[in-house]
Amino acid sequence: MTRFLKWFLVLIIFFIGAYMAAEWKMKKEVVDFLNRKVPDHIDFSYDRFNINLFKGDLEFEKVEVKSLGRQTSSCEIIINADNLSISGFSYWKIFFEKSIYLKNLTFSKPHLNFKTCPKDSNQENTSKSNPINLLKEIFIEELILDSGIVEILNSNEEKELLSVKSIDLNLKNVATDPRVIKKYVPFTFSEYAMTIQHVKAPVGKFEVLEMETMDLDNSSIHITDISLFTILSKLELSKTIKYQRDHLTLDIPEIRIENHNYIVSNDSLQVNFKSLLLNAPVLEMYRDKSILENFNRRPLYAELFRELPFKVAIDSVLIKQGMVRYEENLPNDKRAGILSFEKIDASIGNLSNLKANKKNLKITVDADLMGTGDFNLDWEFNVQDTRNAFVISGGLSNFNTANLNDFLIPNLRTKTTGTIDQLYFTISGDEYAATGDIKMNYEDFKFQVLNKERSGVKKVLSFIGNLFINDGSKADSDGYRHGHISTERIKNKSFFNYLWINLEDGLIDVLTGNGMK
Repeated sequence: MTRFLKWFLVLIIFFIGAYMAAEWKMKKEVVDFLNRKVPDHIDFSYDRFNINLFKGDLEFEKVEVKSLGRQTSSCEIIINADNLSISGFSYWKIFFEKSIYLKNLTFSKPHLNFKTCPKDSNQENTSKSNPINLLKEIFIEELILDSGIVEILNSNEEKELLSVKSIDLNLKNVATDPRVIKKYVPFTFSEYAMTIQHVKAPVGKFEVLEMETMDLDNSSIHITDISLFTILSKLELSKTIKYQRDHLTLDIPEIRIENHNYIVSNDSLQVNFKSLLLNAPVLEMYRDKSILENFNRRPLYAELFRELPFKVAIDSVLIKQGMVRYEENLPNDKRAGILSFEKIDASIGNLSNLKANKKNLKITVDADLMGTGDFNLDWEFNVQDTRNAFVISGGLSNFNTANLNDFLIPNLRTKTTGTIDQLYFTISGDEYAATGDIKMNYEDFKFQVLNKERSGVKKVLSFIGNLFINDGSKADSDGYRHGHISTERIKNKSFFNYLWINLEDGLIDVLTGNGMK
C-alpha cells in the first residue's frame, strides 16, 4: 500500500469519524435545546430522531405533543403524528444572521385533539398566561399538514364540539418574529391551500352542522354538501322544549365564495367576500303551535346583523333555484299546514355591518308560491339604523288561491277559491309599526269557513263573509282594486310574521273596502 493511499484512507476515516461525531453532537444539542426551551406545560416525546447534516434534515418519528393550553382557550391539546420532518435547515442563517430558516416542515398524519376548559379554569388560565417571547426570526418556505384529523371535545370529554376526519394544509412562506408572535395570529404567510373533508359540529343545543368537503385557497372557497339539521325528531323536539321552536333541515349542495380575505384588529375579526353563491339550497321548517309561545322580544334582521360579534362585508350574495317549505301544526290538528316557495332566485347586495358603510342592504327575490304563482320581492334597509326601518315591495301574479288551502285549512279554518291575476304592494315600517298600499286584480274570489274538525263548511258564516267581499267588479280602469295597510308589530314574532300581518291587513281592505286608491 502506497503512502498516498494510506493518508487517503486516514483522511476518509477521519472525516467519517468527524461527521459521526458532529451528527452525535448535533443530536445532543437538539435534544438539549428541546429540554431547555420547551415550556414545562408542554410534553414533547418521540420514538426516534434522525438527522442529516449535509442536507440540513431532521426527522422525528411517532411524535406526541401534549400541552396544558396555557396560551389558548383549550385546557389540553394532544397532537400525535406519524412523522415530523424538517428539510433544508440553514446553518448559515442561524449562526451568522441570527434567524431560523427551514425549507420544508411537514406533519404526516397528525391527530389533533383539543379539550376545552371549564369556565373557571379558562378564566384562571387567561389571567395567568404570558406572551411567548421569541429571540429569533423564523422563516419556513413551505409548511405541510398531511392527512390530519381534528377533534375538539368539551372539558368532560362527553361532547364532541368539532370533528374533522381529514385535513390537508399547505402554507407558503410562513414567518414570525418577536413582534408578530404576540399578535392574535402569531405568524404570516403568502399563499395557502386547504382541503377539509367530513366535518361535523353541534350548533347550539338542538342542531348539528355537517359538511362533506371544503377546498379553499387565497382567492376562492368551494364547499359541497353542507347541511344544518335538528338532531331530534319533530315529536321528540316537541316533548323536550318549553317554548315554540322551529324544527329545521337545511341542505345546500354547493357554496362558492370568491375573493375572500380576513382582517384581525384588536382581537376583532372582519370577514370580506366579493361574492357568495348558494346553489339549490332547500330549507324545511316545522313549528308545533301547541307548545307555549315565547313572549320575549325578537329583534329584526337589521339589529341582528348589526350586533354580530364580528364584522362582515360581502359585496353580493346569490341564491339559485332554492326552496323553502314551512309547516305549522296547531293543537289537535290531523295534519300540519304547509306553505312553500319554490324555484327561488335571490340576490343580496351590500351585506355589510361595517359602521363606515352607509349604503342600504338590498334584497331581491323571485319564486313560485306553492309551485304556481309568480312571486317577487324587493326589500331594503340600513343595518346601522337603530330604528330598524325598512321598505319592502313585491307582487304576485297568476295565482290560483285554492293552492293556499293546504296552509289555510289547518291554520285558519278557511278555504278559498278564485284567481289573483296581479297583486302589488309596498310597505314602509320600523320597529313599531308599518303602513303601505296594495292593489289587486282578481276573479271570483270567495272563501268558506270550516267547522272545528275541518271536515265541513259553516254555510251561514261563509255566506255572511262573502257578502262583504267585493267580486272585483268595482275596480279602476286597469282592473285593480286598491287597499291601505296599517299595522303594529307583534314584537315577540319574526319579521315574516310582520310581513304577513301587513299583507293580511291590506288584502282585507282590498276585498271589503271601497277599492279606491
